[in-house]
Amino acid sequence: MPEPEGDNPFAYSNEIDSREASECHSSATATKAPPPPNNLHQLPSISARPKPLPTDNPLVCYQKLAYLCGQIPCSPSDPLKAFLSNPSFDVYILAQHDRLVKQWYFKPVDNHKKVFQRGVMSRLQGSMATSARWIALIGMSICEAFIIGDSSQIQVYNLWLKGFERRLGRELLHDTTSREIQERRSDWIHVSLLQTLTIHASYIYQILQSIAPTFLQVVFSDPHLWPNDYNPTHVPLSSILCSEAHELAYFALIDCSCAMALGVPQQLEYDTTIYPWSSSSSLHQWVHGSPTEFQLVLADINACRDKSPNARDWKDIEHWLLAWQSRSGEHVFTESWMTVAWYAVQESWRLALLVYLYLAVCNVSSDNPQIQSYIKQILQVVGTVKKQESSGEVSFLIQYLIAGICARNETHRRLVRSALANNNETTFWIMRGSDLVPVLDHLWHGAAAYGSPVKWNDYLHSRTTVLPLSI
Repeated sequence: MPEPEGDNPFAYSNEIDSREASECHSSATATKAPPPPNNLHQLPSISARPKPLPTDNPLVCYQKLAYLCGQIPCSPSDPLKAFLSNPSFDVYILAQHDRLVKQWYFKPVDNHKKVFQRGVMSRLQGSMATSARWIALIGMSICEAFIIGDSSQIQVYNLWLKGFERRLGRELLHDTTSREIQERRSDWIHVSLLQTLTIHASYIYQILQSIAPTFLQVVFSDPHLWPNDYNPTHVPLSSILCSEAHELAYFALIDCSCAMALGVPQQLEYDTTIYPWSSSSSLHQWVHGSPTEFQLVLADINACRDKSPNARDWKDIEHWLLAWQSRSGEHVFTESWMTVAWYAVQESWRLALLVYLYLAVCNVSSDNPQIQSYIKQILQVVGTVKKQESSGEVSFLIQYLIAGICARNETHRRLVRSALANNNETTFWIMRGSDLVPVLDHLWHGAAAYGSPVKWNDYLHSRTTVLPLSI
């Protein structure tokens, strides 16, 4: 397919010329649009307008865009730009974000939802808002497609993202004000990370490599994220995970998770100091079911596995995991069962990280009695969470992968395979679980055949054989 060109990443040079785009807009505006409202409170919701296109059915994004363009006064300028600058766009994006928040498995009673919305609106109203609005529209289209189970347009969305990524990359080469270039860098990171939702796991590492230098520039130039008294050679992971910069936190989450799942080094060296506020102020732990303090320990184990010169001693990590206990009353949720489920998520992370530490750092075999006991407990704990009543989902990628590597009986293997292969439940996971199923199949029919014990290098062999990375 041709690539998007110019300011409008939805325009195709070989498919939709200016005449066809004009005809599309003229058709959409055949019915005279109502006059613009005097204030935002008069704006009806987009779903309440005449003959709306329902948001709960699969739709081609361009069709939605053409329809929405028909609801605003005709402009001699680019109609899509007019749509993006219309107040109704903000209403639409906030409505879609509310819908996305409802997909969270955990819903704390504090102001995390408001913080989430504030972060969204600050990007839409910044000095470089046009780019942010395009990104928000594409991102919401991808998320909506996942929610309703329609993957027919995913490759089109990915094409738009690639075109927009290249455009932002070109703009970063020009001289701009420090504020503008900071926002451009954040937008570029955001667009690049959105691609990880639409591509195979073998390409994610390549994207992370391309993002890392820009990520460092953004974080290091922000004193709130990287204070002057912090180690200048290690990225302060707690600050990143607890920030309102969603794209930065998401990069760190993917970096640490991919390093474990793919057996590759992390892109950056992280300062993994756990502060008293680390476990209570992170919005992202609710979105991804990833307790902040355990994300810090995951980064520690990755560094220890790769023999980083500044890595913590594995015995210190083991002691912390063995001594860890959940703290009653630490979080308050909208439903009481969520508190119990959160304890289970924390425990599943603790057990999975212990097994990962023993496998990858200590080179312990999977038939170790303690490891087998932990694997059984992991699957039991995860099972209790999945039985709760919620419209959302919890990402158990690390837990299932660790359990799959060490599983010795067919019952456990079938359970792990079924969970990872279920695309309906792994929609918003850091990586698609189905991409890793062939790796486990290769392991189970190779080194781990008939329940044979394996070591970490056996898993790495299967991963490199079945899932070579594009670097």
